[in-house]
Amino acid sequence: MRTVDGISRLLSKMFIQEDDLKLNSWQFSQRKYLDWPTKLRLSKTRIQEWYDNWGGQVYLSYSGGLDSRVLLHLVRETVGADVPAVFSNTGLEYPEIVKFARQASGEYQEIEPRDKNGKRISFRDVILTEGYPIVSKETAMKVRKLRHGNLSARYRNYLLNGDERGKFGMLPKKWQFLVTAPFDTSEKCCDVMKKNPFKKYVKETGRVPLIGVTQDEGFKREHQYAKTGCNVYDGSTIKSQPLGFWTKQDVLRYVVENDLDICSVYGDIRQYSDGTFYLTGEQRTGCMFCAFGAHLEPEPNRFQRMAYQYPGQYQFCMKPVCQGGLGMSEVLDYVGIPWTTWDLQGLMMGLFREIRIFKIKEGEI
Repeated sequence: MRTVDGISRLLSKMFIQEDDLKLNSWQFSQRKYLDWPTKLRLSKTRIQEWYDNWGGQVYLSYSGGLDSRVLLHLVRETVGADVPAVFSNTGLEYPEIVKFARQASGEYQEIEPRDKNGKRISFRDVILTEGYPIVSKETAMKVRKLRHGNLSARYRNYLLNGDERGKFGMLPKKWQFLVTAPFDTSEKCCDVMKKNPFKKYVKETGRVPLIGVTQDEGFKREHQYAKTGCNVYDGSTIKSQPLGFWTKQDVLRYVVENDLDICSVYGDIRQYSDGTFYLTGEQRTGCMFCAFGAHLEPEPNRFQRMAYQYPGQYQFCMKPVCQGGLGMSEVLDYVGIPWTTWDLQGLMMGLFREIRIFKIKEGEI
């Protein structure tokens, strides 16, 4: 049983940790709101420092998305074309993204997920062995631990109910039904399909990465950046993230000001009357079949759009596992994420068909 002094020391320790977090957030916010020319200079300086420190033995983790497109341009302008743009072809990317990534300027290399015997690993392999990516990485990890982890009674109770410090680390009550779902949930897909191929590349080449992570990609990444800054020279994850303090508006502004070509899946970049930039197409281009964050999307969500934009992939995604598909229809139904009908379906069906016909004519599909 805790003494009064013990509880006081605990509360004091918690307050210090919280205060440190606020300090980091304040420092991060200060950098985030730097003027535009200073932001550009700082990013280019960090790229040059990273390149020089490792004697040019660096590479760009390239996805073909907006952030990595901007970073590719900055890297080419700052240190030249010899830095490899390395694309991990997971089989989960939009077809347009794969085609666009392969048009990267300068040196380009392509890797893919393979097991220790050299066999290609598919998304279907991962969900059948590890589980489906649902809700968020944090939630999926907790569900996996509760289903399959060798947990102490205390830690299990913490994940389900929190502890004396509060409920910050617990699995939210609204998602605890996933612990007993008729399918597994896991965050491991990203490790298998993306992280492991890059780890193998680093081991084989000795190169260290430049990564196009921005501050709009969630609290966890923002907090990590606040603790480490742009360039991380030691520790378990050596990396440079020279856009870590950029916002999405910064990324779009850079594309417009430098007249960069971007993947057609994003549509066009336009401006509202207040000067804010926006995309007319997809807002994010992660893995096509991933359900992380899908519960937060208004209709038509990513799966409903897929039905008309990419009907072949949609059929494979929704087809039951026993019939060779991914079985996502059962999973989405269980979680309560719509994947079939939505308001204005007929109108959007015609629109998506016209878009698809145009892309075929332009050779984008």
